[in-house]
Amino acid sequence: MIRPATSSDYPRICQLLQSESLPSIDLPNELPHFFVKTERNEIVGTIGLELYGGAALLRSMIVHPTYRHMGIASELIDELTHEAKKERVHHLFLITNTAEEFFRRKGFHKVDKKDVHEEVLQSQEFNGLCPASSAIMMKEI
Repeated sequence: MIRPATSSDYPRICQLLQSESLPSIDLPNELPHFFVKTERNEIVGTIGLELYGGAALLRSMIVHPTYRHMGIASELIDELTHEAKKERVHHLFLITNTAEEFFRRKGFHKVDKKDVHEEVLQSQEFNGLCPASSAIMMKEI
């Protein structure tokens, strides 16, 4: 089941992100626009959306290794895209070190940093949390 994340999910989401060396230091405790996938009341995946007007940053997508290759990441992307459309987002950006091919299959394409909306560039991910060598990708919604 995919559901909106709650503040009580915060510690488990941080644990999951840290287990794969993904940033969690800037996650808000309230987790607005974050979703979790649960199996038997355990969080097995998460994804978040940071809104910047008509643009947004997809962040913190992870699936626990035991549950990978089961379609969960695709379910999370679909849920997040639905949320982005509800919020009138037209350009969805992300930064990745390891999943470029996966996101390409989901309709994202690589862009230069100069192509990222100015508001999104103000995010902590673009200001030191993610390595400069990371791939920047975008999808029009």
